[in-house]
Amino acid sequence: MKKYALLLLAGLTLSACGSAPGQVSGSRVSAGVSVDDSGSVENATKAVTPATKEAPEKVTWTVTPGKGVTFTFMTRPGSDAVYLTGYRVLSSKLTTRNGTTESKSGDINKMDLYLTSGYDCPTRTALNSCPFSAVDTVQANGLPAKSSIYLEGGLGDLVVATNSGVALVTAIEFYGQSSNGQAVTVRADSIVSGGNKQGDD
Repeated sequence: MKKYALLLLAGLTLSACGSAPGQVSGSRVSAGVSVDDSGSVENATKAVTPATKEAPEKVTWTVTPGKGVTFTFMTRPGSDAVYLTGYRVLSSKLTTRNGTTESKSGDINKMDLYLTSGYDCPTRTALNSCPFSAVDTVQANGLPAKSSIYLEGGLGDLVVATNSGVALVTAIEFYGQSSNGQAVTVRADSIVSGGNKQGDD
């Protein structure tokens, strides 16, 4: 069991840097996303109190929530602004000591995130893009916009149920539209979340 836990931990550590950026390109919009899944881990700590003459053995668990997966979106130089209005989980693969289960959901989840256009000017803010026609407007990366999703939610409880570490690999698609009405999708693959077992065996 320890060997399995170490292999699982090694896999989670290697993936903690995030996955390859997703991207979308169209006639007037180009946006990408970087993924930081290093905080997407719930820790379940097991404590065993040995039996005595007065009481039987006692097992207790403490589950510590994770920090979620952080998605950082940005438009590329010359892109229209983008309104991301939702996301869907395209697929997920759950690995426990009992094997691997794959599922596809597609359930729609709402979000509200504005990505500035790929232009810079003195009046640009996180909520206001630059006017294309202004003399002081130049092409540049849009301002970063972040959103977090707690994909690790419930993995700590699964550790308690199975008495072993677990891993979840997810693919997500974000969707919305550009400031000129073009449909936008941005995909992120190979997002790793985990449930780590700690404490007594």
